[in-house]
Amino acid sequence: MFRPAPITTFIRGIPYRLIASVVLILAIVVSVILLLSLEHDKLLLQGFGDDRPLPRELFPALWQSRRDLIMVTLLMFLVSAIGIAAVITWLHYDSTRRTLEEVKGLARNILQSIPTGILTINRDGVITAVNPTAEAVLKRASADLLGNAYETAFAEGETIREVLDSALRRHRHMSQKDLPYDSADRQARTIRVSTAELTGDGGERAGVILQAQDITDWLALEQRVRVAEKLAALHTLSAGVAHELRNPLSAMDLNLHLLEEELRDSGMAGGQGARYLHVLNAECRRLSVILDNFMKFAHPGSLDLHEVDMTALIEHVAALMQFEAEERKVRLELDVEQPVPCVMGDETAISQVLLNIVVNALHAMPNGGLCRIGARAQDSDGKRWVALSVTDTGIGITKQELSRVFEPFYTTKPGGTGLGLAIAYRIMQDHGGTIQVSSAPGSGTTVVMTFPAAARQPQPIAQPVSLAS
Repeated sequence: MFRPAPITTFIRGIPYRLIASVVLILAIVVSVILLLSLEHDKLLLQGFGDDRPLPRELFPALWQSRRDLIMVTLLMFLVSAIGIAAVITWLHYDSTRRTLEEVKGLARNILQSIPTGILTINRDGVITAVNPTAEAVLKRASADLLGNAYETAFAEGETIREVLDSALRRHRHMSQKDLPYDSADRQARTIRVSTAELTGDGGERAGVILQAQDITDWLALEQRVRVAEKLAALHTLSAGVAHELRNPLSAMDLNLHLLEEELRDSGMAGGQGARYLHVLNAECRRLSVILDNFMKFAHPGSLDLHEVDMTALIEHVAALMQFEAEERKVRLELDVEQPVPCVMGDETAISQVLLNIVVNALHAMPNGGLCRIGARAQDSDGKRWVALSVTDTGIGITKQELSRVFEPFYTTKPGGTGLGLAIAYRIMQDHGGTIQVSSAPGSGTTVVMTFPAAARQPQPIAQPVSLAS
């Protein structure tokens, strides 16, 4: 349907068909009129024989008849030409109109079907086209954009306005550039933007075309894939390291006990030697704990899958952490929307994940604060899910640290092993769920864990769960 614009010349612009049609019809009409005129003259001359002379008044009458014939012929030519021109013009107009409607319909369908957001502005900066994908990406309705200047539609400092300013005013275009975009719903998202010159039929600048694609979820998925690849590569290594260290550590622990007993039997158990032995025993126990975490990370073990009551599990974890929360001057609250579906999983493993997240939240609030544990059911992709969330008002996490929180052995806590969140990530994978962390320095942290809901739903509970210290 879309063809290159034809090169129109003077010769190609001549309506050959129209001229040929008019000449042909004129020739037919003139021939008919001449035949009729000849027959008329023949009838006039039949009344005069050889013995009767022709009247002198007959010749002017014949010439007048010829002039009338010429006038009628010219009149018929003009009428025929005008009629044919009108018919051909109407047919050409109708064909052009139908072709234009088809082209417009095709262009509209293509624009609406493109999975990338498209926005165009003319040379004056007026928005001339917006497709549905652009409305979804920019979180703006087309009625608020079309026909308005982009300076009016987008406030000063907004990402899209700066991009269009650069493209239209300074003719600086970008290709596949990822930019932060704060939409109307106040959610920080990332969009991939490209701009290009919009040209007219003559090659002149007609405006700017902008392409925008929301890649927030895609980047999050890419990050999860990278983390999963790192975890998969480290599983075997961790198992091998833990196995190789377990034997010499056991030998060291055994020989330390034997040495302690021998010193005790010889009466040399006191003094500086006893303190050295105490330190060695403590460090051996710490190494043993680290190796246990290694083994849990490498081989989390078989899951004992059964229906887990998430409300009871959250209450149990909150009760366990209540004393530590009070010591750290942290208010612990529960925000559980009822009813919460059961989850098919391992209650011990899920408790370990939740405990780990809550402990991290408490440690992130050295001066006290609020830690809220939430739970709610949600539907996504045609499935039922249970979402657990732990939100704190702590110091937050920087963007660089946030991209590495699930990496094994990465920690910002003194004395930490960096395996807590890595093990939690592995457990969530084994349950077919997801875990996501969102944070900003000084704004606290939110960790959201989603589990597939079990088929059977629990009965609604009359009163919502509430706990505060």
